[in-house]
Amino acid sequence: MSKCKVLLVSMVVLPLFSGMAHGMLVSFVADTPATWTPSGAVIQQELTSPAPATVTITAESHSIFSISSTTTNNTAFTWTACLLTLDPAEAATFVSGSGQSTDFHTVTDIDAWTIRFDAPFEVPPLEVVTFEVQIDIPDSGPYTFTLTQTPIPEPATIALLGLGTLALFIRRS
Repeated sequence: MSKCKVLLVSMVVLPLFSGMAHGMLVSFVADTPATWTPSGAVIQQELTSPAPATVTITAESHSIFSISSTTTNNTAFTWTACLLTLDPAEAATFVSGSGQSTDFHTVTDIDAWTIRFDAPFEVPPLEVVTFEVQIDIPDSGPYTFTLTQTPIPEPATIALLGLGTLALFIRRS
């Protein structure tokens, strides 16, 4: 093969394969402040209730994106754990073993769409916790997927809420 052909092949074929190997984050939509680059996103959240917080992301091509979510516990409850989930009906999955947290050092990959963070520390009200995960985007796209963060209050708080609700119910009867 002549030098011209080798040069031509390397100029056309190599960029084609490298383009397939690296995806591109084409948009990022969040209901909280966030910054993003083609390789990942940084999310800032303030949860004011134990209800889940969701972020919707659109990406195309096969790639792995890093997500860093810094969350302030603005609830009246201490968090003993937290679940990060992706909708299993959508195409994205978590990269196994990629979960990390500043407070919750026990990370369990429940399945390809769910990671549980817990122990050894708790996150009391007004404290901040950071979660880091990697998300694998399939080969073709674009795909839109939703990342949901669900804090888990300490069991004593849940019991007190239940007893308080029961007391109100009995008092009204």
